Formats: sequence, structure tokens, C-alpha cells
Amino acid sequence: KMSYGSIDGSGFGSRNPFGGPSRQGYQPLATQIDPSELQELFQETSANVFRINSNVTSLERSLRSLGTSNDTQELQDGLHATQQETNKTITTSTKAIKQLSEIVRGSSRVRQERLQLDRLKNQLSDAIQRYGAVQKKIAEKSKALLPTGQRSTKQQSPRTPFSDLPDDEKIFNGGDGMWQNQSQDQALLSEITEEDLEVIRQREEAIQQIESDMLDVNQIIKDLASMVHEQGDTI
Repeated sequence: KMSYGSIDGSGFGSRNPFGGPSRQGYQPLATQIDPSELQELFQETSANVFRINSNVTSLERSLRSLGTSNDTQELQDGLHATQQETNKTITTSTKAIKQLSEIVRGSSRVRQERLQLDRLKNQLSDAIQRYGAVQKKIAEKSKALLPTGQRSTKQQSPRTPFSDLPDDEKIFNGGDGMWQNQSQDQALLSEITEEDLEVIRQREEAIQQIESDMLDVNQIIKDLASMVHEQGDTI
């Protein structure tokens, strides 16, 4: 499991505010925490929310480049890396929110900290929703860019001559002329070059990568909402 503040490439969270090196993961929560350490956790989580929003803006820019001359392997690699980092940042941030919820839940905490936590939860939830929306658009656009025949047909089987079709299928297929045109379309598909196949293969791999990077945003939002509920009227 990922420990608090261990985001790759992040300037935040270089140490665990609850003591001990980050690689040991979360330490048991103390009943009381030093106010400065509490604010540090608030600030680092807020910085991570900003990072998520920045990454979403970057992904939206990359989305506009899909299907253009700028749609290179480098762009695809960048999409993957940004989504991987954002996924880690979201995981870290939701764990930190859970910690903050447990700390602030105590009645000794001032109202200002409860409001601060509520605001941070809403900001994180909004950022995650933005991220989920752009992930969905990237996946949809990537699928739409696959060659038409590739989306529906993997391999072509020999065509039945029109005269051998059952009468109901003859009517459905619109006559011998249309049937011949469909046969010609299939013949064109069989002329795809090795280079075309390589492009298709790369597209399919990119789509698989994008789908594997997609988070269950609805579940994460639900989990964040349940943290608010657990606190009852403390916020």
C-alpha cells in the first residue's frame, strides 16, 4: 500500500507528519496532534488537490491533440504517466482526508478546523469528478479513432454468394448490387498494409492502457461522502 506523501516527482510530503519515515506507512493516530503538524497535513493535501487539477488541465490539452499530427507515441506515454501520477495523488489525498476526519472528529477541535476539512473534501471531490470526466473523454475519443472496420470486425470470413442467401436475408441486404458493394468493402479491408496493422495495434494497446488507468470515480466520491457522514454534526 502506498504511504502518505510518497508521490513520485512531488515536492510535497517528503516526510510523515506523524513521525517515522514515510516508507513505514501511517503511524497509529495519536489522540492529540501538534497544531502545526495538523496544518502541515492540511496544506500538503491542499497542494495535492491543486496537483490533480493541474494534471486534469494537462490531460484536457492532450485530449485535443488526439487524432491530430501531434498524436505521437510521446503523447500516449505522457497520457499514461499523467494518469498514473494522478491516480497515486488521489489515493494519497483520500487517505489523508480520512486521517484528518479522524483527528478533527474530536470535540476539542475548533470549528475553524472542521470547516477547513469540509472545504478541502469538497475541493478534492470536485477535482476527482473533473478527472473522471476527462478520463472518460480520452477513452471515448481513442476508441473513435480506431479504423471503422477494426471496431466491428476482427477477421473477415468468406462471403456467401448473394444467390445462395435465404430469401429473407436477400430482402434484408437490399439486393445483389448492395451485396456486391459490401463484398468490395470487405476486399478493401483485406488490403490493409503491415504499417496500417501496426498503427491499429498501437491504438488498441493505448486504449487498453487508458482503460486500465481509469479510476472508479463514483466509488471514491461515495467514500469521501461517507467520511462526512461518519462525523455526523461535527462539521
